[in-house]
Amino acid sequence: MKKGKIGSVILFLVMLLAVLVFLYPLFVVVMNSFKPLGDIIARPLEIPGILHLENYINAWKTVEIPRVMWNTALVTVLSVTGIVLLSAMSAYWSERHPTVYSRIFSRLLVLSMLIPFASLMIPLVQVMRVFRLNNSLSGAIVTYWGIGLAFAFFMTQGAVKSLPYELEEAAIVDGCGPVRVFWQIILPLLQPTMVTIFVMDIFWIWNDFIVPLILLDSSQLSTIQLAIKKLFSQYSSQWDLALPALVISIVPILVVFVLLQKKIVGGILAGAVKG
Repeated sequence: MKKGKIGSVILFLVMLLAVLVFLYPLFVVVMNSFKPLGDIIARPLEIPGILHLENYINAWKTVEIPRVMWNTALVTVLSVTGIVLLSAMSAYWSERHPTVYSRIFSRLLVLSMLIPFASLMIPLVQVMRVFRLNNSLSGAIVTYWGIGLAFAFFMTQGAVKSLPYELEEAAIVDGCGPVRVFWQIILPLLQPTMVTIFVMDIFWIWNDFIVPLILLDSSQLSTIQLAIKKLFSQYSSQWDLALPALVISIVPILVVFVLLQKKIVGGILAGAVKG
């Protein structure tokens, strides 16, 4: 066997092992979601002999899956949309209008990525209380805008730099104003980078637990992750409800990934090349 083929086989085996290592925890979660509580605790690695489908029915009712999934989807979609649009507009403005103010804005925004979120949690709650945005989905959405904007701006700014200014000049000569130039010329050209940001942020926000925990006190506003956490207390752990709810929470994001797989991979590769 040639050295090239040996290397390919070794690489394949290493990648297969890595896939199995990463998928095994998910397999354990799905497997245990069909077990009664006693079997989950006593024999977590044993394949269930009987599938207890009532776990999913009970989780659906107890966790109130339709309500918490709606809250999660609403926060995720509006947050990601806001981050993508705000980063595109701010990056375009700072690159095409290089003034002292735009440079200061760009540097401060990028430097904000160095601030750990843990140090901002208490001031964030106080600010949200002043603006009466605490304990509301709109407050969580605005918070995600603030947290996600810096990195999205950093990525989008690099993409805007690579766009030829001649396209904008030609559009202006044809009678396009600055707003029309941005929406009809710049935004479509930024699509690969925007897809990259969309992918990264939708997984982050959908699975985030910290922001809902510190901002959403009402059970009516709980996201799926916060609702699952409430199944655990100091004296009880409802694994037979938490694991089915966790599997249900994975399904929508998995469907999004499967449906948009080609665009996701293409966007990530294009974003990497532009970066």
